[in-house]
Amino acid sequence: MNKNALLLAVGLTAAAFVGTASAQSCASPSIITLTGNNHAITSTTCAPAVNQLGTLCGAFNSPENDVIYRFNIDATRTSSTLSLSTTDAAWNPAFLYLSGSCGGGVNCAEVGDNGGNGVTETMPTPTGNGTYYLVVTSSPGAGGCGAFTVDATGRLPVALKNFSID
Repeated sequence: MNKNALLLAVGLTAAAFVGTASAQSCASPSIITLTGNNHAITSTTCAPAVNQLGTLCGAFNSPENDVIYRFNIDATRTSSTLSLSTTDAAWNPAFLYLSGSCGGGVNCAEVGDNGGNGVTETMPTPTGNGTYYLVVTSSPGAGGCGAFTVDATGRLPVALKNFSID
C-alpha cells in the first residue's frame, strides 16, 4: 500500500512539473486575449514561469524567467504600440518579439528595454504579416521577477480555428 502511495505521489509531482515546464513556452505559447477593443494580458514572470530561452536575440545571455505569447499579424491589425507595465517598483521589465520562429538563437525583431525599474516599456507593433512570439522577461542581468500587463492598444488579428453550423 505504501509503495502504491509513493508511486502515485511521484507520478503526480512529475505531472505537475511537466505542465509547468511546457506552459507559455516556445512549444506551447499563450495567447494575448481580447479585452474590450484591446488585446491585453496580465500575468507574472515569477513562478511558475521559468528561464526557457537562456539566450535572447541570439546575442546575449539572460538568466531571467520569461513568458512567451504567440500572435499573428495581418491586414486587420489596428494596434500600433505594445506596452509592458508593472506595479512592482523594484522590477526592471523587458519584452521583445521574435519573427517567424521561437528560440534563444532567433534574432529579435524589436526590443523594449529602456525604462528601468517600475517603468512602462513600449515598442511598435509589428507591421509585416506573419507569426510573432512576444517574450516578457526581466532586463538581462537585473534579476528578479514581477507582475505585468501587456497591452496592444488596439486589436491584433485572431485566426479562426474552427467553425460549424448545427
